[in-house]
Amino acid sequence: MTKKEPKTKRISDILDASIQEFVEKGYENASMESIAARAGLTKGGLYYHFNSKDDILVKANEAFMEPIFTFMGEAMADPDAADGLAGYIRNYLTYWTGHPHELSFVFLTMTKTILNENFQYLYKGYTSQMTAFFDSIYLKGITERRFKSFNPHSASIALMAALDGIIGYLAIDADLLLEQTINDFIESFITIYKER
Repeated sequence: MTKKEPKTKRISDILDASIQEFVEKGYENASMESIAARAGLTKGGLYYHFNSKDDILVKANEAFMEPIFTFMGEAMADPDAADGLAGYIRNYLTYWTGHPHELSFVFLTMTKTILNENFQYLYKGYTSQMTAFFDSIYLKGITERRFKSFNPHSASIALMAALDGIIGYLAIDADLLLEQTINDFIESFITIYKER
């Protein structure tokens, strides 16, 4: 066992504890002391790893992006742009519907970001990354003649907004079925652009 493993485990425990604390109590009512207690650390031990709740918020958001980056890499590596994008849509929606606490935390973070300019860079960077990814995969499909010619940036913005919008509804509306939603997204954002 390396020295990094215990530190990595402690960071993971802190992030898990903070997510539970923030979701249950709200960001403003959560305290570093209660986060430390949930993580099995002293308050001083928590401050050894994080300077503030804000630091934890930022790190948790970075951690949530790790699987998304994996899905993006898999999509770009697929030799068929349409198949890669369909795989991304499936992975993205399946991931978030399977992680309701993390999803609640993301929405809590978005609320905090709207009210605090100091956090807006988190989502400005996110939107840039996501639209660049979708632009790239759509352009790849156009270049390979898998997609007809269209405005990929307009489609990218619409797809990003639609994916991030539907994940909350999938979590709260039992009438929205995951598999049907995935198929609807594939129809609306991939099939419609395919060369016939």
